[in-house]
Amino acid sequence: MQYLGGKSRLAKNIAEIIHLYYREGITYIEPFVGAASVASKVKVPVSLCYDVNPYLIAMYNELKLGWLPPRILTFEEYSYIREHKDENKALTAFVGFGCSFAGKWFGGYARSVQKKNYCLLAHNSLTKKFLGLRNKFFDCKNYKELNPQGSLIYCDPPYDDVTGYSFGGNFNSEEFWDIMRKWSSNNTVLVSEYKAPSDFKCIAEFKTANVLRNGANIRVPRTEKIFKYDSY
Repeated sequence: MQYLGGKSRLAKNIAEIIHLYYREGITYIEPFVGAASVASKVKVPVSLCYDVNPYLIAMYNELKLGWLPPRILTFEEYSYIREHKDENKALTAFVGFGCSFAGKWFGGYARSVQKKNYCLLAHNSLTKKFLGLRNKFFDCKNYKELNPQGSLIYCDPPYDDVTGYSFGGNFNSEEFWDIMRKWSSNNTVLVSEYKAPSDFKCIAEFKTANVLRNGANIRVPRTEKIFKYDSY
């Protein structure tokens, strides 16, 4: 499913790094589950997944109950759902991301000159991904509400200096890093970002190419990194 800032291409690689830090019996937490691409690849017994987007969490919980997203969506249906978001929150999340331009929350009805069925692509992607999410717990919370203890935590926050998200207000990156320092005192915390404060050590990096959605589809090379707090 399309999702702005999603990690679908890197999920397997990131999960491999996460597994290196996992120890039997501890809880795995994702405070910014988003498209859940990484969560679907992390194979641990206890996984807690949070996000501030209530529609997204509703979608995951409905999927666990057997709900399936549509395979076809017209422009008129897209427009109606955009204006009536609370009628079916699970459907709203699926349409708001999976059927929208570049995976941006209701960023415009996704279509192309090749007349791709983006709804079907999103349906197939999400239902396949959810095979790895059935044992996960999903809840709608801001990461600042959490008080993890002795856990393995993977954070994929809104990146500094990139397009923001539509929920939770303006994201305070400085505050985020301060909280990651606090959490790191009694948890193992891994963070995805392009850059981090100097007291966070890069433990892995992956070359990628983001597409600039400016009509030219220009690919811009970027280096995704995973950071861990280094207190020494």
